[in-house]
Amino acid sequence: MNIAFLLLITGLSAVTNPSPFSSLKVPLSAATERPHDAAVLSKAMLCRNESSPLLRLDCYDSALSDDESQTPDLPAPKGGVAWLRAMAQEKTRDDHTTAFIVTNSGGENPQVMLTTPAIGETPPRPVLMFSCIDNITRLQIALSSPLKSGEGNVSLKTDRNQYDVNWFIRENGYLLDASRGLAGIEEIKQLFGSETVTVSLTGRSSPHLIFNIQGLAQEIEPLRKACHW
Repeated sequence: MNIAFLLLITGLSAVTNPSPFSSLKVPLSAATERPHDAAVLSKAMLCRNESSPLLRLDCYDSALSDDESQTPDLPAPKGGVAWLRAMAQEKTRDDHTTAFIVTNSGGENPQVMLTTPAIGETPPRPVLMFSCIDNITRLQIALSSPLKSGEGNVSLKTDRNQYDVNWFIRENGYLLDASRGLAGIEEIKQLFGSETVTVSLTGRSSPHLIFNIQGLAQEIEPLRKACHW
C-alpha cells in the first residue's frame, strides 16, 4: 500500500478517531512490508498526538521527508541570485521543523537572512525569505516551479488580517519579490504577531503557500538592526 495514502488517512482520522487504522479494510502488514515504509509509518503515527492541525500537518510532512534517499534534489538553478540564496540556506536545515533559520554575516555591511519552508509541500519546498542585503530590506519567496513574468497581485492572509499587495515575479519566474524600502518594511510589520501567513496569487491556479512566521517580530531583530529600521 502506498505510504503517502496511509499517512493521509492517518491525518484525516486523527481528529475524530483515536485509532487511525480502525476503519481500514486492509491489513497493516501491507503497509509495513518494506522497512522504509514501516519506519515512516511508525513516525507518522506519533503525529496523531499533536492537537494543532497545522503542527500535525507539519509533523506528517516531516515524517514523509525524513529519509534523505527519498528526498528529490533541488531543481536546476534556473532562478537568480536571491533564489539561490534562499535555497542554499534551507539546505543547511538539519531537522524537519519550520522555525526560522537566521544567518548574519557580520562586518560593516552585514547580510542578514531569515528563511522558512512552506508547510505541507513536498521537497524541494518553496522558501519564504526576509533579508537585509546592501542596506535594503527584502521580502521574497523562492519557488520550486516558475510563474509567468510580470507583476503579481498577491493576497496575504494571517491569523490577524488579510490584505492584497502588488509583488513582482522575477528571476525567470522562480522568485516572488515584494516592494522594497519603506513600503516593503510596512508589509513585513503587518506580519508581526501572527503564527502563519497564507500567500496566494489572485486569479491564478497556483496553490496557496502556507508559512510558519511565529516569532517573526523577535527573530527579525538582527535584520532590523542591519537595515536601520
